[in-house]
Amino acid sequence: MGWLVVVTGGKGGPGATTLAVGLAGAWTAAGRPVLLVDADPAGGDVAAHLVVGSEALRRGVAPLAALGAARIDPAAVLAESTALAPGLRVLVGVHRADAGGLLSRPVGVAIAEAACRVPGVELVVVDPGRLLPGSVAAAVVGLAEVGVIAVRADVPGALAAQRAFDAAGDVEGLWPVAVGVRRRSAADVAELAEALGRPVAGVVPADPRGRRRALEMGQPPGGGRLGRAYAALATRLDPVGSRAPRRARAADEPVEPGAEVASA
Repeated sequence: MGWLVVVTGGKGGPGATTLAVGLAGAWTAAGRPVLLVDADPAGGDVAAHLVVGSEALRRGVAPLAALGAARIDPAAVLAESTALAPGLRVLVGVHRADAGGLLSRPVGVAIAEAACRVPGVELVVVDPGRLLPGSVAAAVVGLAEVGVIAVRADVPGALAAQRAFDAAGDVEGLWPVAVGVRRRSAADVAELAEALGRPVAGVVPADPRGRRRALEMGQPPGGGRLGRAYAALATRLDPVGSRAPRRARAADEPVEPGAEVASA
C-alpha cells in the first residue's frame, strides 16, 4: 500500500502542479516508485510538464471517471497510467474542454484510494486542483498522509491559502509551501508563516530559466536551484515512517513490505 501526498492550492495558478511534478521527480530520483495523478476536475496540465505520447493522452482519469467510482480499482488505474521513466508513472488528467462535471468527489476519492493500492507504488502524488469547500481536493486531502498547499509569499497568496486551510477543516499533516520565492525574500516567508499561524514547510525559489528548461525537456527539474529545492522539500515532507499508511490503519490492514519496484 502506498502513501498518499496531495498537492493543492487556494487559487488558480499558485504553482501547485509544478510543485507536484517536482516532488514526484525528486522522490523518483531518490529511488522511490511514484504514481503521479492529475485529478483536477477543471482540467489539469500535469501532462504539459512531461513528455507523454498520444496514447497516454487517450488514457488517464477520463476513462476511469466513465467507469464510475464503484468500478475503479488498482488494476484499472494501472491500465490507464503510463510509465514515463523507471519508477515514475503518470495518470493524466481530463482535458479542459471535456472537464465539466466529469470528475466528481466520489470518483476523485476512488482514484486516490485505488492508486495507493497499485502494486509496486510507494508514493502517490495527487494534484486535485483548487482546495475549495466541497471540492475534489477537500475530499482527497483528508485521506492523505501529507497535504501540501502551494502559496505565494504575498498578501493575496496568504489569503487564498487561509481559505484553503479553512476548506480543509481539521486535517492532520497539511502544510503550506512557499512557491516562486525570489532571492532576499526570507522576510516575506516569515510574514507568510505568521499570517497563517503555522510554519512554512519549505520554499521553492523563483527560477524561470530552470522551469523553462524542465518544460522544454518534458521532465521534472533534476538539478540547479529548483532541483535542489525539490529534493530538500521531498526529504522534509517524506511521509514514509514506522507507521502504516492512513488507509491501512483505518481498515486495520497489514502492509506488505518489500513491494516490487515499478519500472518503465
